[in-house]
Amino acid sequence: MMKPTGIALFLSIFLLQSASVFSISGREIVEKSEEAVRANSLTGTYEITVKTRRWTRTMSMKYTETRKKRTSFAEITLPKKDAGNRFLLIGDDMWHYVPKIQQTVKIAPSMMLQSWMGSDFSNDDIVKESSILHDYTHKLVGTEKIDGIHVYRVELTPRKHAAVVWGKILYFARTADFLPVKQEFYSEHGELRKVLTCSDFKIMGGRLIPTVYKMQPAGKDRYTVMEIKEISFNIHIPSRIFTLQNLTRK
Repeated sequence: MMKPTGIALFLSIFLLQSASVFSISGREIVEKSEEAVRANSLTGTYEITVKTRRWTRTMSMKYTETRKKRTSFAEITLPKKDAGNRFLLIGDDMWHYVPKIQQTVKIAPSMMLQSWMGSDFSNDDIVKESSILHDYTHKLVGTEKIDGIHVYRVELTPRKHAAVVWGKILYFARTADFLPVKQEFYSEHGELRKVLTCSDFKIMGGRLIPTVYKMQPAGKDRYTVMEIKEISFNIHIPSRIFTLQNLTRK
């Protein structure tokens, strides 16, 4: 039997460890994680590969974002048949320019869960990621190990009247440096719909970041991989980039 002094020592150590783990809030974890991979602004080139049992499709994309202003701009550059498709986000408003018909489509909230360019990423995933801090509350619910790495597990729930599509998001970030490793997306009824995993951590743009993002629908054998090919952080981005004029330029 453990002596009383031993029990007291055990409890002291346990409480100290618990305090050190939970001395940070869920919001702080997500803020640090988003800052680590997004900074105040970024611009980069990405390769997107959609993989199903029967076929594989690859696209290239240029992407620019200012996180604090909640603006982003994406343009498909390859393949040729998809080149020129552009997406603009300003706050909660999103537009898609379709070059084949030379028209701009306003993306309604009901369309945010629709597939983005036939991939397993949705419209919401591509341009509304910045809302993860604004539109959700964040609760640190524990720690665990993923592939041998200690991670925080943070539960995100929508704020009242927030224009979001998920009933809950579980956000996993490494305890050592707050870098994201996984996100799980749940419906309003608590059903797991898809999982985003982050891997291939490398130094790019002067900072350590995950360079491969894999989105897979729950229970499906198809998935989409988005790989960062080049990226720059905290650079000046002209405001004209985030305009409807730039979206529809010839």
